[in-house]
Amino acid sequence: MIEHWSQVHFDELDPNGHLHNARFALHVERAQTAAFAAAGFDTAAVADRHPDLHYVVRQFNIEFHAPVSSTGHLLVALRLSKLGRTSATWAFRCGPPEAPNATGEQTIVKVGADGRPLPWSPRMSALRQDG
Repeated sequence: MIEHWSQVHFDELDPNGHLHNARFALHVERAQTAAFAAAGFDTAAVADRHPDLHYVVRQFNIEFHAPVSSTGHLLVALRLSKLGRTSATWAFRCGPPEAPNATGEQTIVKVGADGRPLPWSPRMSALRQDG
C-alpha cells in the first residue's frame, strides 16, 4: 500500500466549501502516479514512457462518506488489489483510516497505440505488494 498526501486547492472546492466530487478522481490518479514512481517507473516522461504507463480507465467507483471541507493535504491510500493479464484494479481510500472521506476502486486497462488491450509487463507485479 502506498500513502500519498495530495494537495487540495481552493479552486477545487464547490460552493458549499467541500472538495468537489469530481476532483476525488484527480487525487486518486496523483497517488497512482506516486505508486508508479515508487516502483521505479519514469513518470516524468511523456513521449517515451514505459508501455505499462499507456492505459485507459475502464471503471471508477467511489463511495463518499464525509466531505473534505478545507484546502491542504488529503491522504490517499492506494493498493493494487487485482492484477489481471491486461487490467489492474486499485483500491483506494481518501482520508484517514478511522474516518475516510471516500473509498472505492479504479480499474485500468493497458493499451497499445491502436487502443487495444495489451498484457502487462512482469514489472507491474512490483506494484502488487500485498494484494
